[in-house]
Amino acid sequence: MNEAPQKLLDLEERIEVRVQDIRASRDWWPCRRGCDRCCRQLAQPPELSLQEWARIDEAVAALPAPIRAEIEQKIDRLLVQIAENRVNLPVICPYLDENEGACRIYEARPIACRTYGFFVDRDGNDYCQIIENEVSSRIDTATDIIWGNAESIRHEIERVCGELIPFDVHYQRTNSL
Repeated sequence: MNEAPQKLLDLEERIEVRVQDIRASRDWWPCRRGCDRCCRQLAQPPELSLQEWARIDEAVAALPAPIRAEIEQKIDRLLVQIAENRVNLPVICPYLDENEGACRIYEARPIACRTYGFFVDRDGNDYCQIIENEVSSRIDTATDIIWGNAESIRHEIERVCGELIPFDVHYQRTNSL
């Protein structure tokens, strides 16, 4: 029996506890529906575990045909950019409803999305300027924030689920099936 899906769900539950704790004690925390800054400024196309890709594929397949077609067009454009080595940075997530500022596959979003804004990358590559400004302006009330460690989460995903699969590799696999 493959334990990876359950271990991924267990990890997500632990992450959700941390996220809800931060939200509950800090009503000013900016990460919520309508704040899509991170979705519009990806440092690179997503790299996810096989289980996360499967969940995303299932969520996209369940969307109404016009929305699914729009997402597929965004995916195709990004794949062409990757193939031609001309990815426009920052990358806008292809699953983002840019008009609504909301994820079209929110319940299936990967751990990277669930943790961004609540977990810190210790080398400083992944952070949100909005959060940084909010926290620094509330230094007296924000010093007790217990940040999660984004690097350890990534390592845990790889340990539980295997190597992360780049965006283009995933879609090359699924298009060839």
